[in-house]
Amino acid sequence: MEAIEVSSDQNFDLPLSRISRDSVVKKEVMVQERIKHKNAVSLARAVDLEPGVQTTLTCANCGSQRITLNGLRGENTVVLIDGVPAFSSVSSFYGMEAIPMAGIGTIEIMRGAGSALTAPEAIGGVVNLVTARTDKNSFSYLVRGGENQLFNQQLLGTYGDAKGGILIAAQTNQMNYFDEDGNNVAESSKQFQKSLFLKKDNRFGDKLKVSARAGHHELELLGGVTHSYRPKTYPGDLANENDFQGGDVRNKYMGDPSKIADIIRLKRTDGSGSFIYHLNSEMNLKGSFSLAKQNQDAIYSHGYDYDNEDMFRFLDVRVNKLIGVDHLVTFGVDNRNEEMNSSSDFLFRMNDFYRDSFEFDTLGLYLQDEWFISQKDELNLVLRFDRMKVDWQDKRLRTSKLDESIVAPRIHYKRIHSDELSSRFSFGVGYRAPLTLFESQHGTNEEGFELNIKKIETAETFTYTLNYEAQQRSSAFSGSLTRLKNMAYGDEETIPMEFKNSSEVMNIGTINFLQVEKVTPNWTIEASFDWFILPDSYKDKLPIAAQETRARLVSDYHFGKNELVGFLNLTGPQNLRKYNYHKNYNVLREDPLTFEDLPSSRKSQNSPFYYTIDLFFNRELSKNFNWILGVTNLFDYTQSKKESPLSWRMHGDHVHLDNRHIWGPNQGRVIYSGIKAEI
Repeated sequence: MEAIEVSSDQNFDLPLSRISRDSVVKKEVMVQERIKHKNAVSLARAVDLEPGVQTTLTCANCGSQRITLNGLRGENTVVLIDGVPAFSSVSSFYGMEAIPMAGIGTIEIMRGAGSALTAPEAIGGVVNLVTARTDKNSFSYLVRGGENQLFNQQLLGTYGDAKGGILIAAQTNQMNYFDEDGNNVAESSKQFQKSLFLKKDNRFGDKLKVSARAGHHELELLGGVTHSYRPKTYPGDLANENDFQGGDVRNKYMGDPSKIADIIRLKRTDGSGSFIYHLNSEMNLKGSFSLAKQNQDAIYSHGYDYDNEDMFRFLDVRVNKLIGVDHLVTFGVDNRNEEMNSSSDFLFRMNDFYRDSFEFDTLGLYLQDEWFISQKDELNLVLRFDRMKVDWQDKRLRTSKLDESIVAPRIHYKRIHSDELSSRFSFGVGYRAPLTLFESQHGTNEEGFELNIKKIETAETFTYTLNYEAQQRSSAFSGSLTRLKNMAYGDEETIPMEFKNSSEVMNIGTINFLQVEKVTPNWTIEASFDWFILPDSYKDKLPIAAQETRARLVSDYHFGKNELVGFLNLTGPQNLRKYNYHKNYNVLREDPLTFEDLPSSRKSQNSPFYYTIDLFFNRELSKNFNWILGVTNLFDYTQSKKESPLSWRMHGDHVHLDNRHIWGPNQGRVIYSGIKAEI
């Protein structure tokens, strides 16, 4: 049975994005070198611009970053740690920037509904963080510093052998705000992050292996203001035309800093564990659990405060049984439970708006058959049954309960055509209870909300991948189609905002191409292209514009004791009007509801083609020391130098200041340098 335990391989010969050859499920693997080359200190930064992946900044003030897969929203992405669900849709709203890279060995990305056995809500897909191994003795310390007050420290220590070990990882990170257009309003928030992570592995003889993990993470985001002002309470008045010269957001801001300041503080403590026990040579028992508590304290420039406490619990037990030599059958049961309690002085105490607190519970049963048909054919069949219950605690809501059962099949098929060529086809069903309401439409609900959610979101994803793998070359072409039903969204035209299900079926497509060439033993080139095909009815419900076409070229060259890596990122032009950007204006004067007297004040409705370049250089000083030097956004290209993300935004019958007219990068050039010590 030990042979059926799946582990991630690290290939340092080709340290770029590659599809795992052995997996029947399409799995793209990022190794540590790739994370280091991108100067990534958080998960949000590490996976951004990988094939089919985009980290979207949904608000330039508050700094919320969501990870989207296959063009689906951030709510449809599930994050696992060592294969165990660890984040909810609530805790991932700001939490992606809080997940450190210290202690992470590899990152696995599996796109499409049905890509993970225990994550049915992964309509977009799954990002699995595989922690570093503990079976060796090592210690490393990395310190980086650079422009814009960048300062990062990472510490990793492991002590152990084949029988078990312990891992300790710690990280701190900070980055100052960016105000690239000089209007005294930051387009990128100031960040402070620190974390501590522990892991313990033990192997008891040949039958039992146990692993336990625990972590504590803190994050502070300070947005809008261009100095160290931290609001103590929400502003009494909202920003108006008198706060900017000529009422134009492109001009200097002269008003009270509390009117543009957002501050978000997160504290997260989590723990998880797993075991595998071999009952005999043909059967084993595997179990896992996770617990997480996350607290958010926030003050928003829209004139309100908002805090919440999110408790997440997960438990999974399964039996793996080898039947003959062709079938590995898995039967399991899992349970996910979440409680979110929110509080707000302005929203709930003073105005008695409806609360978004909820309790969520789901019980799932699943049966999987991994059928090794032949040496060239493998078929993975899964059938899941889930019972979902959601109870929103405020009974004044029009809809306060959801209670649904759903049966979902999944099929993954791999065909090896030759030693180099293989195909993968998959069909999967995913489903999600719409839980994050208030924060999903951040900044639009200062007049409260109404809930009219009657169905869970469901999705069917079809994916085909053709993969070529040779010693000097790796290629992959893939296409996917996701049929999204009952999409939950907030209708901005109603007051208060009404959250409801869309009656339309959204057909969301992606086409991806990836080519990796080992030109010489010391030089590797990677090229990728992504095309996201989004219907207009879907664009209309997204918080910000998605990237629709993009390409990337990566060069990794080794010479002597040196390594030079370059990233060229290209993004195509697109029409922004379909994303409701026609409601954004630069100037506010006498007629704020229609702007009829200032038609030229409307923000641009088309984004241009643009590119950015990142460089990374590593010099081996000795066996134990490396010097790194790099630059992100070499030519200092930012959207705000052409057009500020700040705007006067129409919401129903009123207008307020917003910072969501986003189509390009908001962070300027950062030159950094550092030292890494390894023992």
